[in-house]
Amino acid sequence: MRKRTMFLLMASLCTFGIVGCGATKSTSDDSTSDAEASASVTGTQKVVVVGDDWGPAVTTTIIHFNESIDASSVSADTFSVSENKESFNYAALMDEDFEGDPAEHIIATTERTVLDAYTCDEKGNKTDSSEYVALELSYSPDEGNPFCYDVFTWKNTVCSPYELEVTLNDGQSLKSAGGDDISDIIIDSDIDLSLEGAIYPQLENVDLSGTYSDDKYTLTYGSYVPKEDGNKHPLVIWLHGAGEGGSQNEIAVLGNEVTSLYSDEFQDVMGGAYVLTPQTDTFWLTYNENGDWQDNPGTDSVYLETLKGLIDEYVASNSNIDTNRIYIGGCSNGGYMTMDMIMSYPDYFAAAFPICEAYADSGITDAQITAIKDLPVWFVYAKNDTTVNPEDFEIPTINRLEAIGANVHSSVFDDVHDTTGRFTGEDGEAYQYMGHWSWLYFFNNQCEEDGVNMWTWLAEQSK
Repeated sequence: MRKRTMFLLMASLCTFGIVGCGATKSTSDDSTSDAEASASVTGTQKVVVVGDDWGPAVTTTIIHFNESIDASSVSADTFSVSENKESFNYAALMDEDFEGDPAEHIIATTERTVLDAYTCDEKGNKTDSSEYVALELSYSPDEGNPFCYDVFTWKNTVCSPYELEVTLNDGQSLKSAGGDDISDIIIDSDIDLSLEGAIYPQLENVDLSGTYSDDKYTLTYGSYVPKEDGNKHPLVIWLHGAGEGGSQNEIAVLGNEVTSLYSDEFQDVMGGAYVLTPQTDTFWLTYNENGDWQDNPGTDSVYLETLKGLIDEYVASNSNIDTNRIYIGGCSNGGYMTMDMIMSYPDYFAAAFPICEAYADSGITDAQITAIKDLPVWFVYAKNDTTVNPEDFEIPTINRLEAIGANVHSSVFDDVHDTTGRFTGEDGEAYQYMGHWSWLYFFNNQCEEDGVNMWTWLAEQSK
C-alpha cells in the first residue's frame, strides 16, 4: 500500500574549478618542444538552457579553451560528455522500507550524445578557428533537465551540483590554430546555472528580478515589455503550478513552457503583449495561516489580495498597458488561483484561461458562478488527468456556467502526448506525458474550439 501511495504522490505534481590558465608549460626545462607544450589544454564551460514542453533543457555547452582551436579538427565524434546532476532518489522511494532519509537526493549520471561540434564565438555562433568550441547535446523529456523535483517539498529547484564532464574520445585529438596536436583536454566540469552564469536565449528581454510586498506577503515576479510602438498593449498574467513556487522566477518561467509567451509567434498574435509572471514562495492554493493547501476545499487563497496588489502596481507603472485587455491564466495550482482571482474580481479582467485548474467546484457558490457569467473563460484539460480529476473540478464548473448561458469555452484532450514528432515512447508511439500536463497544448498554440484558435480568441477579448 505504501508503494502505491508513494507512486501516486510522485505522479501527483510532477508537473507540477579549474579555470583556463594558459597552456601547461614547464618553466624548469627550456628544451620542452612546442608540440609537447600543446599536448594538453584547459577550459571552462558555459551552457545554453532552453525551455521546452516538459521544462528546461541544457542543449549546448560552450567550452572556452586557453588557446585557439583549429576549426577543421572539431567534430561531434571528437568528444564525449557525461552529465552528473542532483536528482531525487525515486528508486529508494519505491522501496517498501524507505522512510525518507538523507539518501532522498542522489547524483545521477547520464551520457549525453554530442550531436554537433564546431568552433564559435563566446555566444555559440559558428566561426572559424577560435578559443571557443560549442557542443550541441541530445536532450529529451528524460534527459538534460537542470531542475530537480522533490516529491516531499512538491517543488523544483536548480540542480546542485550540475556537472558536464567533457573528454576526448579514444584515438581523437584536436589541433591548435597554430597546427600543434592536442591529445588531452582538462575541462572544468562545474556548470553555473544562474541567470548570469548560463545563456538563456528565450529570456534575453525578460526581467525576472521583480518583488512586491504588502503588509502580509512578498511575491517575486518576472515581466516582459513589448516593443514600444506608441500603442497600448494587453497584459497577459501567467500563474505557475505547484512545482514552480519559490523565489527564483526562472523556475516559474522554465518549469512550464512560459517562454512561448515571449515568442514571436505569440507576440505577433497578440499584437505585442506585456507578460507578468508572479511567483509565491509556497503555493497559491494555501488557504490558511497554517500553510495548508493540498486539501483546499474551494476557498480563497491567502495570497488573493497580495496578488491583486501586485497586478495593480504593475499596471499603474506601465502606462501603455490597455486596462481593457488584461488576461489571466495558469495551470493546476495556478489554474486554481486564476479561478480565485476572476471570482473575486470579475469586472477587472477581459478574459481568463484556467488550465487543469484545481479550484474544487464543491466550494464555488452559485453567486460566484453568476459573477463570472459574462467574463470570457476558456478551460483546458485532459480527460486522463489523475492529479486534478476533471470530474471534481472543470467538468461540474463548466456545466454550471453553460447552464446559465455563460461565455464559456473549452479544449478537452484525451491525453497529453508529444505533438512535435521529436520524441517517442518505447512502443514507438508519440511520447506520453502525464495527463495533468495539458498546459503543453496551450503553450504550443494547439487549443481550439469549433475551429476557433485560442490564442487568436484571447487577443480579441476586450471589456
